[in-house]
Amino acid sequence: MTHAPHRTVLLAVALSTALSAFLTAPSLAQTPKPAKPAQAAPSDPVADLLRSQGERYHRAPDSAQDPDELRRTQALNDEITAQNDLAENEDRANAAIHAKAQAQYQVELEAAEIERQRHEADVKTAAQAQADYERQMADWRATVAACERGDRARCDAGRQNPN
Repeated sequence: MTHAPHRTVLLAVALSTALSAFLTAPSLAQTPKPAKPAQAAPSDPVADLLRSQGERYHRAPDSAQDPDELRRTQALNDEITAQNDLAENEDRANAAIHAKAQAQYQVELEAAEIERQRHEADVKTAAQAQADYERQMADWRATVAACERGDRARCDAGRQNPN
C-alpha cells in the first residue's frame, strides 16, 4: 500500500503536465501553414464552428469510436442530409414557381400598360372628335341662322357640295 500514494502523485503530475501542454499548445488557427499545401484537408463544420467560438476541437478517429454510435450517427446524418436535400429541392421548385409567376405578372403588367396607353389615346381621339363635331355644329347653326336672317353670302358659303 506504500506504492498507492506514489502512483497517485505520478498520475497527478502526468495529468498536470498533459493539461498544461494542452492549454499552452498553439491553436489550430495559429499553427503556421505549410508553404506548399499538398491537399486541402476536408472541412469539419463542427470543428470550424467551435474554433470560431474560441474552442479547440479534435475529432477522434473512427477507429477509436464506438461502432454502434458511429452507425447511429451516420444514419442520423444521412437522414438529415436527405431532409436537407428535400428542403432544397422544394426551395428550388418554389423559386421556379415564383419566377414563373413573376414573369407572368410582368407580362400582364406590360399588357395593362399598353391597354392603358391605348385607352388614353382613344379618349384623346374621342375628345378631339367631340370638339370637331361641336365646332362644326356651331358653324352649321350659325350658317342656318344667317340663312334665316337673309344673309345670302353666308348662306351660300355654308352650303357644301356633295362632291
